[in-house]
Amino acid sequence: MKPTYFCDRNLGRKFPMRLRELGLTVELHDEHFRQEERDEVWIPHVSQQGWVILTLDERIRFNKVEKTMLLVYGARVILLPNPSQRTSGWLLQVAEEFAKAQAQVERFINKTPPPFVARFQVIHKGDRKRYGLKHLGP
Repeated sequence: MKPTYFCDRNLGRKFPMRLRELGLTVELHDEHFRQEERDEVWIPHVSQQGWVILTLDERIRFNKVEKTMLLVYGARVILLPNPSQRTSGWLLQVAEEFAKAQAQVERFINKTPPPFVARFQVIHKGDRKRYGLKHLGP
C-alpha cells in the first residue's frame, strides 16, 4: 500500500506540490489546519489517519508535549535533510530525491512499527547516490 504523506507547514507549498507532480499522495498542513495550529493539535489527527509526517522540525522528537503525542498516537515521522547552507531550490531538490527513493522509503515504513522518527538521507559515494532512512527512535 502506498503511503499518504502529510507535509508540515515548514515545508511550504512548493515542496508538497512537487511531490504530487511526481506521483506521491500528499496532504498539506494548510489544507486541514490553520497556519498557526500547534503541532500537538494536528499530530493526533494526522497519526489517526495513518499518514506519514514529513517535516524539517528536528525539535519535534525532543519537545515533551509533541513527543508524548507522537508516542500516544503512534506517529510515523520522517525528518528531511535541512542543510545549514541553503542554496536556491534546495527544498525542491530534496523533493526530487525523496520521490526517487520511494522503494526504500516504503520498505522502511512497511517494516517499522509505529511510533517512529526516522531521518531521510541522501548518501553520496563518488558520482553515485544512495538513499536511506536512519531510525532515530520514538
